[in-house]
Amino acid sequence: NIAWPKGGAGDPEYILAVEQVVMPIAREYAPDLILISAGFDAAAGDPLGGCALTPRGYHAMVAALMQLAGGRIVLALEGGYSLGATARCFAACVGALLND
Repeated sequence: NIAWPKGGAGDPEYILAVEQVVMPIAREYAPDLILISAGFDAAAGDPLGGCALTPRGYHAMVAALMQLAGGRIVLALEGGYSLGATARCFAACVGALLND
């Protein structure tokens, strides 16, 4: 997890964090498998998360992670507090896994 100093972080902030923080550390670690606890409370429309991440942003993050571990990724659905937002964002993540 990466803590944000205030609410409202969206695709640009999350994607930049993945590119500049997560990916360099992950490349150095060179994992054999990526396990993602896929929670969607950061999704736009989630009543509790206070962020604005879109399905496109989730897709971009999973697509970036596909560069690691030979693309071996497990997504474990954790939840979110908006069924619609969770469904759209999880579908985008699966699309990234399928190179869609």
